[in-house]
Amino acid sequence: MADPVRTGPKPHFEDKGDLGFGSVVAAESTQRLLNKDGSFNVRRRGLGVFRSQSLYHAAISLSWPRFLMVAALNYLAVNVVFALLYLACGSGALAGVDAQQMGGSFWRAFFFSIETFATIGYGEISPMGVPAHIVMVFEALVALMTQALITGLLFARFARPTAAILFSKSMVVAPFQGGRGLMFRITNLRDNQLIDLKARVTASWIERTAKGDGRRFRQLALERSEVIFFPLAWTLVHPITEESPLYGLSDDDLRKSDFEFLCIITAMDETFAQIVHARTSYKCQELVWGAKFKNIFLPPDDRGRLAVDVDRIDEYDAVSLPTDGRA
Repeated sequence: MADPVRTGPKPHFEDKGDLGFGSVVAAESTQRLLNKDGSFNVRRRGLGVFRSQSLYHAAISLSWPRFLMVAALNYLAVNVVFALLYLACGSGALAGVDAQQMGGSFWRAFFFSIETFATIGYGEISPMGVPAHIVMVFEALVALMTQALITGLLFARFARPTAAILFSKSMVVAPFQGGRGLMFRITNLRDNQLIDLKARVTASWIERTAKGDGRRFRQLALERSEVIFFPLAWTLVHPITEESPLYGLSDDDLRKSDFEFLCIITAMDETFAQIVHARTSYKCQELVWGAKFKNIFLPPDDRGRLAVDVDRIDEYDAVSLPTDGRA
């Protein structure tokens, strides 16, 4: 029996090059899809605080300065709370050094809390009575768990493999093989070895039709999308051929269509034997037409070793472009 004839509007299929944003929804965004640091400009609504937040993920993702600041503030806050609890136990809850010698009752309780928290135990101050001892027991338990938690987070942060790949601040449209090429440059900021690098660059733009606006996605063909070793620097090139979505377009055309180029680099970190990745994006205002990256390779030293000057990764010279737009 034949299938019944389907009536009604044809189903809408998303652009197969879409990276997961959705062509219709992404067209409504007035911000870049992918920030320079690799984060996404999206929000999640309808979730409670405890459902949408992961303390472990937040602690792992924080920068080192913020993580150390949060850890220090947490350490001080816990000891302030227990100092107040010792004071609430009464004036005779702590025995030993006179409070005036330590700047007052609060500071004596605060320093005793730190000694208990860190299991230092100088013996100059000691708890007196059942209430103070009960507070001391709870503080010892909290200190044990807190120190174990901080130690675990420190280990996880050190053991977590990440890529420190530096992207050039701008993309350039430069002469390439008798035509034009879209280029950007990357280098490794660390001494660790990255192997088997793979690069993907996807162009995103808004296409306006009679049926409405939709964001299109298309992965760009690269002159070379993989390298086995990455000891120095790598300039990635998309030849602007007739098959390229950029063929025949000008800077004004790219700006009107809100072009964005999303770049993803994946590699194997030899130290950890794990996959790491880095990502960024370039908007039209970060695209320089008629420019060519300067050479950043340094002459070999007296031992014949090559080197790159990382400080020059963003430098380029102005050049003339072919007028036909073909590569």
